[in-house]
Amino acid sequence: MTLMSVGCAHSQRGPDSELPKYEHVFQKPLAEALAVTRQLLEEKGHTFEETEDPNMLVTPWKLLEKSGATVPIYSRYLVTGIILGPRQSVVRIFRMSQVTAGNDVEYRRQWWKMYRDRAEMRANPFVQEVDFSEDHTGTDKLSMLRGAQKGVRDMDLEEALTLRLESAPSVEVISGNIAQEKRPTAVRDSDFYLEGWKEEPSAEGPCTTTVKGLPELLHPGLTLLIGEQLGSKEAPQMVGHVVCQAAQTGLTVVLGLSIPDTEQARVDAYLASPGAPADQDALLEGRFWSRPYQDGRSSRAILELIDRVRALRTAGQRVSLVAYDTDVLRGSERDAAQAKLWTGRRAAKPNEVHIVMAGNTHTRIEKGTEWDQGFTPMGHLMKDYPSLVVLEMSYAQGTRWGCDLNRDGKLACGLVGATPAPKVAAREGLSPYIQRLDVPASEGFQGLLYVGKLTPSLPAILGPQEASTGPSFNYRPQPRTGGTPRPF
Repeated sequence: MTLMSVGCAHSQRGPDSELPKYEHVFQKPLAEALAVTRQLLEEKGHTFEETEDPNMLVTPWKLLEKSGATVPIYSRYLVTGIILGPRQSVVRIFRMSQVTAGNDVEYRRQWWKMYRDRAEMRANPFVQEVDFSEDHTGTDKLSMLRGAQKGVRDMDLEEALTLRLESAPSVEVISGNIAQEKRPTAVRDSDFYLEGWKEEPSAEGPCTTTVKGLPELLHPGLTLLIGEQLGSKEAPQMVGHVVCQAAQTGLTVVLGLSIPDTEQARVDAYLASPGAPADQDALLEGRFWSRPYQDGRSSRAILELIDRVRALRTAGQRVSLVAYDTDVLRGSERDAAQAKLWTGRRAAKPNEVHIVMAGNTHTRIEKGTEWDQGFTPMGHLMKDYPSLVVLEMSYAQGTRWGCDLNRDGKLACGLVGATPAPKVAAREGLSPYIQRLDVPASEGFQGLLYVGKLTPSLPAILGPQEASTGPSFNYRPQPRTGGTPRPF
């Protein structure tokens, strides 16, 4: 049986800024995106009318209370969906309004208007049927027919929908108790392999990028927990820069990766090897890399990070790598085992610098999650370390590779959206930096590591493929009333 741990990394949403130039494409089937949209509107007290189009949601007209207008104003929501692919969709949420005109006496005299408006009503799906057989003097129904309808994109609701669809916890697939048959020897094209083993040492040294703010943190005994979004190219790459910069100061550095400890022997063998194609094949023979569901912890970017550690060791740097995860435990037990490993290592080697990369639910220093109030993360169990710094990944909106549960409860892996929350969001194109923050413990972290715009890193066994994020559509949305437009 497969054991799965849900909620190991969560994304967070970005700040106010100008409206986007392109329609936001969800990496979700439209049926799932619309189901979440329906749930979002139901939580706000809305119900739905039946529609002939399965890709449309419509709420009934509601009279707005305290509208401040001298005539009644009605409102409803119209949601339209567009299918771009099996796992790609666009959802647009319109807030429709109907401003009524109240001079019913004049309206009855000009009976020809009534028949014209009735014909328009029947051609307009947004106006409800009205019974013309009775006297409608002074009624809201008759007035409604005379009102002007308009619709604007509800940017607040679309923002809330984006956050809900793209902040779902990443699913980390734990399958250590599955018996797997021996796989045949891989036959791969030459362009599959990393080529670091061919490269000569650089005259500038192994570190090509400086992370601003890191030198102020570095000292013997530092434990740096870095919470990431799984399945991006940028997070492992930036952690590699941090490791390199720390090792270049002469400190003994240990990089921790969320790889099962059963893979440690293969990792050690690779770090001691030249890193040639045969060495890469031997590393990837571990079943962690060939699980049926690849959750982002076994991405090509992680393989490249391991290879970078190998290159640093070859260059004489004091760097080692620990596969600290477990493939048989889950939940709080899994995090307790992870924390125990690091606590034991700290006690045995107090001067090492530990740089530990994990899904950002594991690195939190506060207990509990939205889906499990009793969950005790690894970071919480290590919070009394005298030199602990917990960094949350700061990034710009993009996409990544990950796994999630669809509305039928089935696991699906592929491209997923990554939308940051205001507290961790940053624009793309900035130089790498670490920023310490004075935030309450409830935030779960103490600073930010900026990595830029996220792009997906596919499973390592797939090779250096480029993942398409799908098409985008130019559009010019209506600005919100009474506020600053927000991004998707």
